[in-house]
Amino acid sequence: MNKKIIITGGTGFLGQSLVKDLAKEGYDCVVFTRSPDKYNNESNIVYKEWMEDEDYLKSEINGSYAVINLAGAPIIGKRWTVEYKKLIIDSRVDTTKALVKAMNNCSNPPERFLSSSASGYFGDRGNEVLDEESESGNTFLAEVCKKWEAEAEKIEKNIQLIIFRTGVVLHPDGGALEQIMRPFKYYVGGSIGKGNQYISWITLADWKRFLIFALLKNGISQKNNLGSPNAVTMNVLTSTIGRVYNKPSMFKVPSFLVKLVLGEASSTVLDSQRMEPKNILESNFKYNHNLIDEALKSFKKS
Repeated sequence: MNKKIIITGGTGFLGQSLVKDLAKEGYDCVVFTRSPDKYNNESNIVYKEWMEDEDYLKSEINGSYAVINLAGAPIIGKRWTVEYKKLIIDSRVDTTKALVKAMNNCSNPPERFLSSSASGYFGDRGNEVLDEESESGNTFLAEVCKKWEAEAEKIEKNIQLIIFRTGVVLHPDGGALEQIMRPFKYYVGGSIGKGNQYISWITLADWKRFLIFALLKNGISQKNNLGSPNAVTMNVLTSTIGRVYNKPSMFKVPSFLVKLVLGEASSTVLDSQRMEPKNILESNFKYNHNLIDEALKSFKKS
């Protein structure tokens, strides 16, 4: 089997970890980055400069087995100015557009195109259960995801498209969980906002396992809600953190304060998305961590 994988966004929190696992599985990874000189090539991992040039991309992609598209400017940790909102959109849409155009014109195109999206596709939906066929929302992030997915869907039919709408990826050493847990270290942890907003979460390990699963498994759906089967509210998440780590979780950060600090970007922690991974479960993918307490306990052991 052809083991060459092309990856964009492979130097971020999620991408770096995925690339290492792909290399361990025997895949030959070509990681596009705007700063290849920052990284050392390793066994099975080569870093190359990202350029939105069709001929260049075609020469790299042609004959590969799959393309995994994770590229996008960070959403969390930045205030969404007009300029930064444009960067959030362009970094996703333009990269996807360039990849799709190159793949569509390859003489020997890849078999699969795995393209990222996010739970933000659904907007702010309260306690509504959202499967892959649920309508999109009308928030800024929902519009970003719709444009992002629309570009991916322009791929030719002979290339299998697998879009994965990633929820909040949990790992103690990075991402959202690290930020949520930071106040707990100083015994001032607790819920954020009203606390009844749903968090569609998945452990980093399960996130990586699904992508590797999707590279080989036949019959994967085009749209996939990539979160645990058991989304939880912010109140449940933070109280479970307190219980598992034996820290108080009585403190609350009110919504108005979150909005004051983060502005429109506060939607990343205040909006509610209760995703159901219906298509993933039907593909017979097995989660290692279905329940939030099991996931948090596994972090404590590691």
